[in-house]
Amino acid sequence: MATLVATAGALAWLVFGFMPIRAETGGAFLAWAQTPAETTRFVRRTAPESSWPMFGGSAARTRFMPSKLRPPFRVSYSIPGGGGIIEMPPVVSRRRVVFGTHEGVVVASALGTGRRLWATRLDRCIASSPAVRKGVVYVSWAGVGACRRGKDERGGIVALSLATGKVLWRFNTGNVESSPAILGNKLFFSAFRNRRDSRVYAMRLNAPRRILWSYPIASKIASSPALIGRTLFVSAYNRKLYSLNAWTGKLRWEASAFSDATEVRLLLGVKSLVKRRAWSEGGYYATPAVAYRNVYLGTIDGVFSAFDARTGRHRWSRRLDGSIYGSAALWHETVYVGATNGVFHALSARDGRELWSHQLEGKILGSPTVTNGHVFIATTARETFVFDARTGELEWRFPDGHYSPLVVAGKKALLVGKGRVYGLRNAADTTGLEAR
Repeated sequence: MATLVATAGALAWLVFGFMPIRAETGGAFLAWAQTPAETTRFVRRTAPESSWPMFGGSAARTRFMPSKLRPPFRVSYSIPGGGGIIEMPPVVSRRRVVFGTHEGVVVASALGTGRRLWATRLDRCIASSPAVRKGVVYVSWAGVGACRRGKDERGGIVALSLATGKVLWRFNTGNVESSPAILGNKLFFSAFRNRRDSRVYAMRLNAPRRILWSYPIASKIASSPALIGRTLFVSAYNRKLYSLNAWTGKLRWEASAFSDATEVRLLLGVKSLVKRRAWSEGGYYATPAVAYRNVYLGTIDGVFSAFDARTGRHRWSRRLDGSIYGSAALWHETVYVGATNGVFHALSARDGRELWSHQLEGKILGSPTVTNGHVFIATTARETFVFDARTGELEWRFPDGHYSPLVVAGKKALLVGKGRVYGLRNAADTTGLEAR
């Protein structure tokens, strides 16, 4: 029987190109990571030195991480961002916390104490999370200075030493707003030069370092790539979701919840027409999130959709008021996503039904995080909220926040304020401050 299961897994890998992932129970091979927990187990095996190595916690971008964290929390320390806005959350590796700011500064601090270890000034707009692998931090940048100065066609990837912050190398591609993803020895990211000229890149990190492939897309791409095994997903402002072979760059499929007509019919199960806005206003900015054999993401004009990850078939869409800029979090067959009208939604991952929602003050521009049955979300009103992920009951709130709220690092949570990062631990925890 075990041989039969293993053979079936191998065949599925050959047919669909998905990397087999061994479940912790049963020992069977899975051709597809069906849940965020399975993805997390795979990440921990491939990157044991990193608690949170990239945006979303893993290349699948599910923003779920198991822990024993629970509100209320106690603040252990705070790490100042040097006066710059922290748009995207930090990464954690080798007991170091690393993040970038809008002022172009990359900061590294000790996970246990918050003590600053180094700060490297790049003088470039950093509006993304880094990614880290084997002692190297990969930072994307866009434009020539602080984010408020606007952007030109310059941008790229900078590699820094995790130990010292020393610049190791640069690669110029055009504006990179996306947070890089790492799988094995490969780095994936997207770059744009203008509204109709973007490329998705795969770079080999082992010596000799080189570009493995690049795929052109005639639209702006600010989305970060998401990956499961050998399949990469990236979305664009042209309202399309793309699936590429991550090893070769070959297009598998492209899909949209919209037709090409000026008036588009949303596939909501009802016969309602929605006037299409200009492509630059209504496309995909958010990063895809992958679980349950589907890809989930929302558009700037508020349409949240699910697509079959293997075929691109449109599963369902739901119209939300406001714009969607943040990536969704996935857990317990539930999708958590916020919009700029301040409403935070919990939707059924199967059909998009609303399970619960909350109207919050301020706009929601960032992505939620789920851990230990609690979901975290921040708003531009400088607050972070913690809800029971199943019921929506408000459990705790914190008087800072702005974009994406939380990174999980063992026994410690890293809460992202507008201009600083806080180290949190359970209020009842009387042990040392050091994370596992």
